[in-house]
Amino acid sequence: MTATELHDLLFGNVQGYSLSASGRSKAGREADPVLTYGEITPESVQYMMEMTNPQPGEVFYDLGSGTGKAVIFAAFLAPFKRATGIELIEDLYQSAADSAHRYKTEIQPQLPLEYQGREVDFRHGSMFDHDTSDGDVFFTHCTCFDDAMMEQIGRKLEACKPGTRVITVTKGLTSPEFELLHSAPFRLGWGEATLCFYRRK
Repeated sequence: MTATELHDLLFGNVQGYSLSASGRSKAGREADPVLTYGEITPESVQYMMEMTNPQPGEVFYDLGSGTGKAVIFAAFLAPFKRATGIELIEDLYQSAADSAHRYKTEIQPQLPLEYQGREVDFRHGSMFDHDTSDGDVFFTHCTCFDDAMMEQIGRKLEACKPGTRVITVTKGLTSPEFELLHSAPFRLGWGEATLCFYRRK
């Protein structure tokens, strides 16, 4: 099975933009730009994994995980012991949790043995309310985050161990504790964006 086939199986009928709109409406935050939804592709996650070189037993986090694509693709493409997504909007979180259940029950059992111990889970709430200090590779689709939120993310990630890798979209980290390793344009679901790769000093 390829990542593209996995995408079509799990997410072919998932309408992320509609789920985001309904979830933001329920939360009374329709106009909040921080909650702007954006899709990623299997190809973009493959590129992220190639650039960060995950090692067996490491932990992946997606901060603002939407419908869960990056988390499930990361678990499929790399030897993480756990891939975790944290999502504030309940409709998106529930969709991700449903896809994770399908992945674990319908797809994972059919994959080779090395895939069987890879845990996939999603957490509902603010990324700032969850302990992520055990993470080794982080992704955040932060194109529409404001400067204050990017600073807050940087401070949160300073709690991570040296060598932790962080991938951001469009916006960069401002914390001096992170070294920019590489940045490059890459096509995501909504258009071309710049992926930035950092390492915790």
